[in-house]
Amino acid sequence: MALLCMEHASVRYDRFSLDVSLTVEEGMITGLIGRNGSGKTTTFKTIVDVVRSGGKIEIFGKDARRLTEDERSQIAISYTDIFFNGEYTVPAIRRILSSAYKNFNAAEYDRMMKRFDIPQRGKIRNLSTGELAKLRFISAMTHDAKLVILDEPTSGLDVVARDGILDEIRSYMENHEDAAILVSSNITQDLEGLADDVYMIDEGKIVLHENTDTVTDDFGLVKCTEEQFEKLDKEYVRGSKKAPYGRDVLVSQKRYYLENYPALAVEDGKLDHCLIVLAGKEEEQT
Repeated sequence: MALLCMEHASVRYDRFSLDVSLTVEEGMITGLIGRNGSGKTTTFKTIVDVVRSGGKIEIFGKDARRLTEDERSQIAISYTDIFFNGEYTVPAIRRILSSAYKNFNAAEYDRMMKRFDIPQRGKIRNLSTGELAKLRFISAMTHDAKLVILDEPTSGLDVVARDGILDEIRSYMENHEDAAILVSSNITQDLEGLADDVYMIDEGKIVLHENTDTVTDDFGLVKCTEEQFEKLDKEYVRGSKKAPYGRDVLVSQKRYYLENYPALAVEDGKLDHCLIVLAGKEEEQT
């Protein structure tokens, strides 16, 4: 069952336009990757109408604008640029969440606050960038939401904190099998070990959607000269980009090129390869 379905969700500004279609299925973690300014945060803001959009957005099988208050309480969102007023105290956040969500899990909130070493006193404007990021994450993960939307939850965190965030996301899905998580990240390695499937957005449009295992198991990056590229079978080529030595070529069947072009270097597929080659790519292959 799709907990979130976006069909041509669209926004137009003077220098940027968004037109996104994606689906987030129950029981799955779906990743969204893209360059800074590619439309990840704008996509998230259209979901609950923070940014008004055209097109069709359904949550829990209903028009997102017609959800009941109880249904809206089953959605958790953590934005990188929207949170409580900085004058609120840390204890006040707990009280607000407890009042706002009938399923607020105080014990889980306290556990995570302790795990991530968030100061229990003072105003949130006095928190460090990392502490504030962790508090936003905790606030989204502690009221048993059915649909969780996380905008770059590991951005700016050290490796220990990042590992803790990823661990909590996995644990949440283990304990909420009927839930789903949509998570964006500029750190593609995080999503390779976390997401079931991944969308890539560039210049406001989805340019790739694959199961994460497909990218890591089947995709590859062929490194070749321009002359070798001209002779390359393009059947499985998804895109290419100029490199100092010639071309980086993203392919969807690395084994085919390993077997048929043994002289060429073929690296295992990574989400980074997709991002580097497909973001603003120079050539497309169909």
